[in-house]
Amino acid sequence: MKESTASSGTIILFRAPFWLSAKSVYSQVNPPIGLGYLASSLEQAGFTAIIIDMALHDIQWESIIRYIKKKRPLFVGISALTLYYDGMKKLSKFIKAHSPDTMVILGGVHPSVLPRYSLRECKADAVSIGEGEQTIVELARAIANGALDLSGIKGLAIWKDGEIIFTEKRDLIKDLDTLPMPAWYKINPNIYPKNPHGFLLKYLQVAPIFSSRGCPHDCSYCASCKFWGQKIRFRSPVKVVDEIEYLHDEFGIREIHFWDDNLTLKRSHIVGICKEIIKRGLNHMAFCTPNGVRVDTLNDTVLKWMKAAGFYKMTFAVESGSPELLRKSNKKTSLLKIAKNTVLAKKMGFILNSFFMLGFPGETRETMEETVRFACALPFDYSTFFIMKPLPGSAIFEQWRQGRSIKDFDWKKLGYWDSREFNLTELPNECITKMFYDAHKRNERRFKKLGRMIWIRLKHFHFKQMAFNLDLLGHVLLGYQFNIWERGTQGRKSNKS
Repeated sequence: MKESTASSGTIILFRAPFWLSAKSVYSQVNPPIGLGYLASSLEQAGFTAIIIDMALHDIQWESIIRYIKKKRPLFVGISALTLYYDGMKKLSKFIKAHSPDTMVILGGVHPSVLPRYSLRECKADAVSIGEGEQTIVELARAIANGALDLSGIKGLAIWKDGEIIFTEKRDLIKDLDTLPMPAWYKINPNIYPKNPHGFLLKYLQVAPIFSSRGCPHDCSYCASCKFWGQKIRFRSPVKVVDEIEYLHDEFGIREIHFWDDNLTLKRSHIVGICKEIIKRGLNHMAFCTPNGVRVDTLNDTVLKWMKAAGFYKMTFAVESGSPELLRKSNKKTSLLKIAKNTVLAKKMGFILNSFFMLGFPGETRETMEETVRFACALPFDYSTFFIMKPLPGSAIFEQWRQGRSIKDFDWKKLGYWDSREFNLTELPNECITKMFYDAHKRNERRFKKLGRMIWIRLKHFHFKQMAFNLDLLGHVLLGYQFNIWERGTQGRKSNKS
């Protein structure tokens, strides 16, 4: 590895550019909390961190090179989810081509689950695998001290003598309270699009938050535990509400979206957060769970505390109405319990969304019909149907990639909106696509439901927010809200973010 030519203790962190413009009504570009955690960890250790969100800003790439040469950072980091990977690849190769002495470190879910592939394809110097807060600080210290050999730093994939090697695996962070709060002053939530999770929001001033990491389950379609670990770890309720209060006081945030994979798994955790919110008088704010909660973890007590604390909307990650497919996908849940808790939550006045997938391995016309019937039978205000895709890191992805080359693969095709590229079943493509659209049309008196949602907004929500998302609402009414692939791919040119 070449000797560093950096002259400062500065690290530049990029979120990779996204193919869909942040100005699009369909954009769901959110503040990059992961980079916020990395930045605050670096600054706590005495370094200067700069965040450049290329998914949000249209930046000429030549200006990026000029900026890098001016700042001469210790290294640059680029983070990406799977749908951002094409942007990561282009940005990394562009930096190495125009500033070859700049060290490029990749991070995030996609390079973590495909480190060899990402390192080769992106022409980068290293991949930080998994949680990066401790790794990035150790990297910065080593490079600042002139280290040329990074093999002693845990949690990396690096080049050595022309080959890719893996350093010792890094343990997960046991106590999340030891991490500083994300550097929100570097990722101001108020400059991000106001429709992060659809058109039904209570307030315009929205910010996301994590109160936990990890998942004890290992569902075949999910890669969460591959990145965050299979043991769930929690921040203390006090620390969580400290961050909520900070966002409220410093940025005027009025609505918080919990991005946890398992917010309600430990009932004492969610109840503790609710009690702390009420104790500090923050229950005038609005809270929701757009990432989906396991319905079987809820009960009357939990729902009452959530309602009292200001939770108004929940998303239930049901996935399938077929007991057989739930068993095969290792979901480990009961449709009876899901139905019972859905009815209970609706009686308490929550607005309810649900997630369902069509096209599981082993899916049949009958199991798809089971799923749609189950969704239509329950009192959800709206249901979101997706077509199953083999997400990198999941068991289904490993099954799908057998005998296939992923070299030069177009990862944008793994977006949930497009149904043409993948079929994990024995059914014809047309059958799955038809059921996908039929599911939305049949979703329990669709127009009556949408009318109720519009009335909810008129009665309780903001006219400005409704107007802001009028185009999206129109597409929902027409049943085309997920058929956006062709429109979206025109949102970016190859030489701009």
